Amino acid sequence: MDAKEYIAAFDEVKADFEKSVAEFGLPFEAKETQLRETRVCVAEQCGCHCENGNASLWRNWISPACVACRTGERTATFFTSLKCSRHCYFCFNPNQEDYEYWLSHKRDIAGELREAHAAGAGFDCLAITGGEPLLFKSDVYAFLDAARELYPHAHVRLYTCGDFLDDACLAELRDRGLDEIRFSVKLDGDEALAPEHARTLDAIERAVAFIPDVMVEMPVGPHDGLAMKELLVRLDAMGVRGVNLLEFGFPLCNAEAFAERGLELRQNPYPILYNYWYAGGLPIAGSEAECLELMRFAAERGLRLGVHYCSLDNKNTGQIYQQNKGFLLDKAFAAAHGWLHFDEGDYFLKCAKAVGDDASSVLGWALGEDSATVERDAMSERVAAGERSAAADPQSVVAEPDMESERVVTVEQAVENERNAAGEQATASEQVAANEAPSTAVCFVDYDESAQVVAFPCAWLPDARNAFPTVDFIESLNVVELDGSGMPVVREVDARIVLL
Repeated sequence: MDAKEYIAAFDEVKADFEKSVAEFGLPFEAKETQLRETRVCVAEQCGCHCENGNASLWRNWISPACVACRTGERTATFFTSLKCSRHCYFCFNPNQEDYEYWLSHKRDIAGELREAHAAGAGFDCLAITGGEPLLFKSDVYAFLDAARELYPHAHVRLYTCGDFLDDACLAELRDRGLDEIRFSVKLDGDEALAPEHARTLDAIERAVAFIPDVMVEMPVGPHDGLAMKELLVRLDAMGVRGVNLLEFGFPLCNAEAFAERGLELRQNPYPILYNYWYAGGLPIAGSEAECLELMRFAAERGLRLGVHYCSLDNKNTGQIYQQNKGFLLDKAFAAAHGWLHFDEGDYFLKCAKAVGDDASSVLGWALGEDSATVERDAMSERVAAGERSAAADPQSVVAEPDMESERVVTVEQAVENERNAAGEQATASEQVAANEAPSTAVCFVDYDESAQVVAFPCAWLPDARNAFPTVDFIESLNVVELDGSGMPVVREVDARIVLL
C-alpha cells in the first residue's frame, strides 16, 4: 500500500456516504458551485472577521453566544417542548430524539437548571428554545428567575417566532433579565405566509424597546437574495442589533418540499466527513453564495447592525472540540498518543504518517536509528523539556476558557462535561494522595507493523521531508470516541497527502 491507496480508502467512504444520502430523496449538485476558500476573499473585501477555521464571518457585532457556540464550554440550551405555532418545511426538530413525545409534553426547564446547578455545572451562556417557548410563558419566566438566581452573570437568550409576544410579555422578559431575543423570520415566497411575516416584523420592532440585544436568525435559501437585502435594510432601520445568516440545511426529512423548490445538496457538504449530530443535516447548494453576497451588501450599504454568516461547518466545530478536549485534559492519554496534536483551528487531532514500503525507513529515522537524526534528536529533547508549541503540546492548550469560546449543547451534555472534568481532577488528586504521580512519559511515534503505517508529530514534517524528499507523507485527522466499554479511543476520520 502506498499513500495514494491509503487516501483512496477515505474516498470510498465518501462515495458510500453520497449513495446513502441519495436515499433521502434530494440530489447533490453536479459540481460544487461555491468553494470554501471564497470566504477569506469575501471577508477581506468586506473588512469583516473570518474566524473559527473560516467557518464564521461577521461584521460590526456578533452575539457572545455565537462565539460561545464554537466549543460548547459552560453553555447549555433548554427547550420547553417541541410544540410550535409555525410549520416550517426546513425545521430540524423532527430529527430530535423523542420528537413525537415532546410535541405533546413539556419539560420543567427551571427544575432542570436547578438540577444542573446542584450537580456542579457552571454556565456562562444559557438559552431557551423550543418549538415555540412562549407557548409556555410561565415556564420561561420561571427559568429566567432561576438563571438570575443561580447564574447572575450568565448571558441568557430566547428563541421565538414572535407569535405570542406583546408588550406585557416583553416587559416580563426584560424585568427578569433576558439579555437577548432571537427571532426566526421565514422567507418562502408564499403569499399565504404574509400575515405571519408581518406579525414577526411587528414583534421585532416592539422588542427593540425592551430587550438589550434583538436579533434575527434565519436560514438563507439560494433564491432569497433580493428579499433578504430588503429585510436587512428594514431591520437596520428598526435598530435591530444583529442578524445571523444561517447556511440553509436539509434536515434529512421532508425531501419533497425541498425538491419542489428546486433545491439540491451542496457537493462536499463537510470539509471533513463525520457524523455531526449537532447540525443534524446537510447544506443546500447556493445558500453560502447568497449569504456571502449579503455580507458584501451590508458592507457596501454601511448597515449598522451586526451581520454574521454562520455556516454549517461553524455549527459542527463544537462537537469535535467536545470530543477531543478530553485529549487535552487527560495527561496519561495524551502522553500515550504523543504523535497527535490538537489543532486549534478546527479542533481535530492530527499527526503525520508514512505508509507502505516507506514506513520502516521513516520509523528508523523517527526512532533515531538513521544517520539523519541529529536535528530529530534535538527536537525530541525540546519536546521532552516541554518546549513544544501550543498547537503541538496537549497540555499547553489547557487554559481558562474564554467567555467567548463556547457552544450550545444540551443541558445533559453540559452536566456530563462538568462531571468528566471533575472526574479527571479527582483521579489526579487520588494519584497525588497515593504518591503516584501521573505518567508523563510521552510516546511520539506509533507503528502498525501489520498495516505498515508509522505515525509521528506534524511538527516533525519539515525534518522528515528533508530526510526523505521522495516520500508522500500523509496528514491524518482524528477524533476521540468511546468504545463499547466507555474507554476513549482514537478514530481516524480523514487523511490527505501533505504538500510541503
